Amino acid sequence: MITAGRGVYAGHRKASGMSELAGSLRKHDAHRKLVRQTEQQTLDTEPKLDAIIVPASRPVHNLEQAIALARAAQCTLLVLCSRRVAPAEVRQLLARRSFSDAIVIALPDDYRHELLDFRGLASIKDDLPTACSYRVTDLSTKRNLGLILAWMLGWQRLFFLDDDIRDINPADMHSTVSMLGPVSTAGMRVTDYPDNSVVCHAHRVTGGRQDVFVTGAALAVDCQQNRGFFPDIYNEDWLFFYDAASAGRLGSSRCEVTQLRYNPFADPRRAAWQEFGDVLAEGLYAMLGFGIEINHATSEYWSYFLDARRRFFDAIDRRSDMTSPEIREELSRSVEAARKCSAEISPELFERYIRLWREDLRDWEQRVARIGQMPTPDAALQALGLAQVTDGRVADVARPRSAPACEEPSAVPCGAPGTHDLFMSG
Repeated sequence: MITAGRGVYAGHRKASGMSELAGSLRKHDAHRKLVRQTEQQTLDTEPKLDAIIVPASRPVHNLEQAIALARAAQCTLLVLCSRRVAPAEVRQLLARRSFSDAIVIALPDDYRHELLDFRGLASIKDDLPTACSYRVTDLSTKRNLGLILAWMLGWQRLFFLDDDIRDINPADMHSTVSMLGPVSTAGMRVTDYPDNSVVCHAHRVTGGRQDVFVTGAALAVDCQQNRGFFPDIYNEDWLFFYDAASAGRLGSSRCEVTQLRYNPFADPRRAAWQEFGDVLAEGLYAMLGFGIEINHATSEYWSYFLDARRRFFDAIDRRSDMTSPEIREELSRSVEAARKCSAEISPELFERYIRLWREDLRDWEQRVARIGQMPTPDAALQALGLAQVTDGRVADVARPRSAPACEEPSAVPCGAPGTHDLFMSG
């Protein structure tokens, strides 16, 4: 992560001092000071969780943990299925586990809906580097649909859980959810395998200090307080809870979970695809560390931040000999791919993206404020043009408004046993 030194911009100094800021941008291992960590209620407090939302894309056995958590919390389990998970198989698993309080949705590849129309960000998509279109994912769509269904069904407290998260127990989930109220959003930290971008993994493996931040992969949300949305970009969760962090209403329960291991350096295109969203999120949270308001995220600021990013790449390259020979070449190719992508991004593009994101956010807030409560889940899905899977059959509901969309490729596969130790050997 790249962030700012302490004290330089405390007190919301004006952007006229950006030259002073330029010399203070440096590598920092964490953004922990931007989250609150002290408001958990006692564990004997009755859970007040309405739903666990899983944007599912992996084979069905990956949902075992979500089912166990929903049973313990006595809440609804919402599973939005695509790619390698068959909704009928999810229903069969639910039947074997004798769990009935579940909504299982088959998300079409070409699904579109007017509530998910983010025109500003759609208009800038073609201006991003070509590498940013390498991977197309429906993760943001699934999470945004989870929010919309929550408003339609009168849910307030949600827990987003990705299907590659492991080692999360009911007590830790309860502790995280119990923070809601004083904070609008509270997350856990994925520490093993660490939840970082490819270049941040490279930074860690070459000897740099690298922490992890709260993540959308295990995130409690009070959707009556947080009216954000997940943009279709890498680090979409950081943008979703940016306003909560800015207002001091982002919490961390200090609970740690793990995720399935993978080789972050297997495909250099992954690093290039992440670069725009990685720089955008790191730059915005660096500003929060300075106390700078978002309206000062000008092209001048991004010019300085991109310079700091280049120094970040240089430092990784200088330390690359510290890595194990088995991964050195892959690591170097990934870092170089990210560097090339970064060189194609203009400072003005970041400024424009932020402006369009904030415009779309205002439009989104107005749209969702008009959402009416539905009497049943089936009625809500009917309004969204979606189908719920029941008893292995898809209900007969309205066809979705559709437009062509690319399918997200398979995730980078896990390495052989011991791959994580290999990466960490530097």
